[in-house]
Amino acid sequence: MLQCFQLEHPENEMVLCDSPKCEAIADYLEVEADGTEHRLCAFHTMSDKYASRLPARVPDRNIPYRRLRII
Repeated sequence: MLQCFQLEHPENEMVLCDSPKCEAIADYLEVEADGTEHRLCAFHTMSDKYASRLPARVPDRNIPYRRLRII
């Protein structure tokens, strides 16, 4: 069962969408039944709710992800 969360961005970083060729900021964290995480923007999420209506969750820092550093 897929679970959707509001993505909490690490301090001084903006997480980018995992979808290929997408450079949008990720707002959603989707977690599959096997624990696989996907960081997705509003366009690519499977959630039927706005991110702000979902419980917030920090992604696993051990899984590589695309990001922008904020100076």
